[in-house]
Amino acid sequence: MRVSIASEPATPGAVNLDWADARPRLAVLLDGLTESPRTGCVHGTAWYVARLGARLLRRLDGPSPLAEGLALAIEEVAAEHPGCDLRHPGSPGSTVSIVRQTATGAEYLVLADSPVVLDTAAGPVAVIDDSWKALATPDLAAAAERGTRDDLARFIADQQSQRNTPGGYWIARTEPEAAGHALTGTLDGVRGAMLASDGAALLVTDYALLDWRGYLDLGYREGPAGVIAATRTAERADPDRTRWPRQKVSDDATAAVCLFGVPTEEGTRP
Repeated sequence: MRVSIASEPATPGAVNLDWADARPRLAVLLDGLTESPRTGCVHGTAWYVARLGARLLRRLDGPSPLAEGLALAIEEVAAEHPGCDLRHPGSPGSTVSIVRQTATGAEYLVLADSPVVLDTAAGPVAVIDDSWKALATPDLAAAAERGTRDDLARFIADQQSQRNTPGGYWIARTEPEAAGHALTGTLDGVRGAMLASDGAALLVTDYALLDWRGYLDLGYREGPAGVIAATRTAERADPDRTRWPRQKVSDDATAAVCLFGVPTEEGTRP
């Protein structure tokens, strides 16, 4: 499996809360959640995703079950900052997206809303997306999209109250049991895949400029940097957020394009 990765913060020079890396048979992408002004942790989200990602690469570059490896990695990172109050609902957390090549195709794991798109020769693309957006409180979500920082803060607090709770949605944070809520599975005949943070998937999910087939083809043709560039072009054309109401003009964006086998031509599908 050949993997190419691109990652870009929401604005130049800002801290990027996304993280991605790969091994010959493994690709991992994390999208760190927006930080709260005050939490019980002194380390921050960028610290968290870097450590969780490194542990996932070590644990899963082999036969270990994906969910089991994620649970252990969450537990290990929690043990790295015992002086922090990890009971705080705003403790650093992240989505998790993983693709691992098998002898016949691929295994996948998706926790929260960073989608995995799998391409097979046998049919249409398969999209694995564990989105929490349906759980958003509508009036708070609408206010956050066009409102003030206070509106956004209220929206984030509402989301925090639903994280890793029965009836809510699950992320990688401090609770190993979150791994048991991830979407996992296998698919034979995979010839390509893309992992994306939500900020890199907006061309499909929010802007509706592409379908998933077109999105994957763009990744094959232009690479992950081309996907992010197309996203930024769309966002610059809507700086006032009128066409696409959203909390901020741009978000951190990370994409990983995976090619299974040997491609027939550079930049095309294998």
